Amino acid sequence: MNSQNKSDSLYWLLGIIFGAACGYVHIRMQDSSLSVLMVTGFTMFLAYKRPKRAWRWAILMGLSMPVAGLVALLTRERPSRGMLAGTFAGLAFSIVAAVGGTVLHRAKTELFPKKSGSVDSG
Repeated sequence: MNSQNKSDSLYWLLGIIFGAACGYVHIRMQDSSLSVLMVTGFTMFLAYKRPKRAWRWAILMGLSMPVAGLVALLTRERPSRGMLAGTFAGLAFSIVAAVGGTVLHRAKTELFPKKSGSVDSG
């Protein structure tokens, strides 16, 4: 396993933890706005840190709330239909946030390029 795969696995683990937290907040606190805000922020962070194939962060984080709604239906929780319909709101915001994180990373690399090893003494 090379260094890139090891660091990617850390971000996959973070994505799963972030997704579980968003789903928990959505179902337990019954607050769509807070959970969508969390999905947006976490997706943007993950896409900023790993901008290649940012769609994976959008899918992972965007589907965290519908999965939490499904788990809630299969357990003793009975969320309302409105809460279940609201679980898919995070998907749209996660797509936008993934693109935003990628654009932010690209802007940072364009505005603040890494310095090369040679230094002009002129």
